[in-house]
This record gives sequence, C-alpha cells and structure tokens, in this order.
Amino acid sequence: MNLYGFYDGQRVGPLSTVGVTDPQEEPPASPPLKPRLGELTVTDATPESLQLSWAVPEGQFDHFLVQYKNGDGQPKAVRVPGHEDQVTISGLEPDHKYKMNLYGFHYGQRMGPVSVIGLTAPDYEAMTTEVPITMAPEPPTKPRLEELTVTDATPESLQLSWTVPEGQFDHFLVQYKNGDGQPKAVRVPGHEDQVTISGLEPDHKYKMNLYGFHDGQRVGPVSVVGVTTAEEETPSPTEMEETPSPTEMEETPSPTERPEEPILGEL
Repeated sequence: MNLYGFYDGQRVGPLSTVGVTDPQEEPPASPPLKPRLGELTVTDATPESLQLSWAVPEGQFDHFLVQYKNGDGQPKAVRVPGHEDQVTISGLEPDHKYKMNLYGFHYGQRMGPVSVIGLTAPDYEAMTTEVPITMAPEPPTKPRLEELTVTDATPESLQLSWTVPEGQFDHFLVQYKNGDGQPKAVRVPGHEDQVTISGLEPDHKYKMNLYGFHDGQRVGPVSVVGVTTAEEETPSPTEMEETPSPTEMEETPSPTERPEEPILGEL
C-alpha cells in the first residue's frame, strides 16, 4: 500500500507498507438432508388404471417403489425414478379396490410406506353393451300315458297300441304273465307307440300292463285285457277220405228201386 500527501499542490510521499489479508473461513459442510415422504393420493381413476401422486417435503430420494396386489391377490411392484412425483398403475380390473403402498429409497435405506386405497372406475361401456336376451328353456313337459288298446289278435300274438298326448318317454315296458303264470316283460323304444307280443297261447286271456320311463321315473301302468284267437281245427285225413266230395256224390248213381211185377189183364 502507498500513501501520498498533498500540500499547496505538491505531493509528498509516499509512505508504503505491505499487508496480508486473513484466509476466509469456510462454514462447515452440513450433511445432506434425509428425505421425507409426504401424503400419497389418487389423482385419477379409469376402469383399468389408477394415477398416484405424492410429495417429498424434504430431501431427494434415489427411487421409489409402488407395491400392490392384483385381482388374483398376487403381489405387484412398479419402480419409479427419484425425480418423479407421480405414476400411473395400469392393468387393473374395473370397479375394484386396491391398496397402494409407496416406499422411498435413499442411500440403500427404505423409507415408508405411505399408503392409499384407490378404486378403479366401473366399465360403463361393457355394462351398456347390449347382450342378446336368451329365453331360459322351459323345462320339458312330463310325459303322460293314455289308453292302451289291442289292435290285432292271432292265436299266438296280440298287437298293442297306445298314445302319449304330452311329452316324450325314454322307453316303455310291457309286462304280462304267460300261460304258466310266469311274469314276462318286453322293452319298447320311446319313439314307438305300438308293439306285437308274440309266443302266446291260442284262445287265452292276457292282462297287459304298459309302463313309461322318463328320467329314471316310472309312469303308469295303463292296462288292457286281450284274448288270443282260437286256433282253427283242420280235418283229419281219415275224415277227409270218408267224406265224399260233392262231385263224387253227383257221379255215384243212386241205387235203383226194384221194378214192380207185371200184372196181366183180361184175355
């Protein structure tokens, strides 16, 4: 430093000296602020997604992690960079509740969680889609058996016929007793309405019982009494030989009467 003095226009000096400034004292470095998570909120909802937002009042996180469970209860996680403060979670189900947990990570340490429950929006488009109205099928009508009749008879068989005014049977069963009193049964397909019972005895009375079966249940019986026809008798060979035919009777001459004796008259 040089110092000059001035008197009546004349400069006097300088006087000089050297000075050294003191070094500047730096304030001690403060440790970085530990970050803090603020409130987590749901800012938007669609049928398939939830948008989340959060605050970090202090500090800076390295990254975040959002954890939740999907509709099947399986855990899911979405990683978010540390400079972000919102994220959209997609692939969700409509009109469904989800609990979202947010964690912050700083220098390897996990902080949190802060949580919020979000509800996805209903899928109105799917709800308003016209669905073709299908009429529930009416339960099948319970079948009903009506009159059983004998429509033909021979010496060895009876033909039976019946009606089913409502419904359809799976099959039928005709039960009767033979000439020896033994029970017999004949099965008939459900689409048939008649059957011929063979192997019977001539000129014999039979009571026929008809049952219908539907879904494992038996309906009936309806009954009828039928009589087989009598067996026609054929003439024996002996009778045929002894009985002359009409032609033979015509050709065979009848025995002639003995002529009367002649009578002589007067001479």
